[in-house]
Amino acid sequence: MPKEGDVRETLLRLSILVAVAVMLAACGGTTGSGSSSPSSGTIKAPSNLITAGTITFLSDTTYPPQESIDPSTNKAVGFDVDVANAIASKMGLTATIQTQDFSTIIPALLAKKGDAIISAMSITSDRQKQVAFVGYFSAGQSILVKAGNPEGISGISSLCGKKVSVQVTTTEQDTLTAANGADCSTKKITIQTFPTDTDAVQKLKLGAVDAAMDDSPVAAYYVKQDPTSFAIAGKPIAQAPEGIAVDPKNQELLKAIQQAMQAIFNDGTYQKLLQQWNLQDGAIPASGIVVSGNPTG
Repeated sequence: MPKEGDVRETLLRLSILVAVAVMLAACGGTTGSGSSSPSSGTIKAPSNLITAGTITFLSDTTYPPQESIDPSTNKAVGFDVDVANAIASKMGLTATIQTQDFSTIIPALLAKKGDAIISAMSITSDRQKQVAFVGYFSAGQSILVKAGNPEGISGISSLCGKKVSVQVTTTEQDTLTAANGADCSTKKITIQTFPTDTDAVQKLKLGAVDAAMDDSPVAAYYVKQDPTSFAIAGKPIAQAPEGIAVDPKNQELLKAIQQAMQAIFNDGTYQKLLQQWNLQDGAIPASGIVVSGNPTG
């Protein structure tokens, strides 16, 4: 028969083991890589994903702070990336960010190279002829110039006769093209298009153009990161909603993303992500999540 002291020592050891087990269980929500594991999910996961267990989001990862590649990890980071992860988690899934050039991103989606697009994509009537959207953000357009604004640019009409860089197939390119048919019809803007936004901004930094057109949060990001090189001319224009694009034939996924976006709005995750990336000005109301005018497939 064990002595009374031995019994007490054994009980003490057992109590410590139980406490450690509880602590480990509480910490079991992360993987060895440090990334969060998907939750059990409160929304039914779609059954027709390209890769089981994950939503593959196509994204032009040259658009900080919404999506870009962290050179230290070679992984996508940004507000859009965090929104994608939060939405997938609500379905008990992970999110995979797959880089795709913006000029070919909609054709790639419709060719089933991804499940959805999250890439600072403005919702336009032309795009709604091809894809359905779930609203998640709102952004204007800004004119990015050299620090000190040596050309004295104050708005779109100030760009007449000047060289302006812009990413191809963006709404900013549409704005410049429209200006050439209106205010700048007699003294046109020389529009220089580039496959990535970073290329367009680099041309400005090198002095090869007079200005660059960008989404307002992206332009603000560049000024914050490099104020000795860049400034914003005038006020943002053409504030418009941005959306997560889905093939309109995939109504199951569209509804699941709508429900997940509503869920992260309701539980405060959406607002926390906006604050984390200093993008509160781009917040949309809950009424902007379900977008009218979507094609039905």
